[in-house]
Amino acid sequence: MTHTQVKYDGRCMCGAVHFVAQGDPTYVGHCHCDDCRRATGGVSVAWFGVNPANFEVVKGTMSEHQSSPGIFRGFCSDCGSSLTFRGQGWDDIGVTIASLDDPNCLTPNSNVYISEKLHWVPITAGTRNYDGFPA
Repeated sequence: MTHTQVKYDGRCMCGAVHFVAQGDPTYVGHCHCDDCRRATGGVSVAWFGVNPANFEVVKGTMSEHQSSPGIFRGFCSDCGSSLTFRGQGWDDIGVTIASLDDPNCLTPNSNVYISEKLHWVPITAGTRNYDGFPA
């Protein structure tokens, strides 16, 4: 892992998996896609991205599920907590903000897959909004 000044510690619900992410996030936002909702049971998922070289599981073993071709969702196989999201060939790995020890340390500033958003979910004024995944 490359050592940088910004550090984010996180874990699953049961504590079997602990991770560290370092460096400035590549993005911080909510995903409203159907897959994220079904994978987590939430109305959206707040993610932040980091360089894969700056993400490390420091306790336990994270499992992964290939949710669609080339897309992998990381989770704890003991409690089922959703932890990561990555794609083949991507420059970053998404980490669930809610799994951080301090989830208030990051504030989402964008929304993706707004076209799949539940009609009763409000959108914070001033955020960048995309119908799909931004190019």
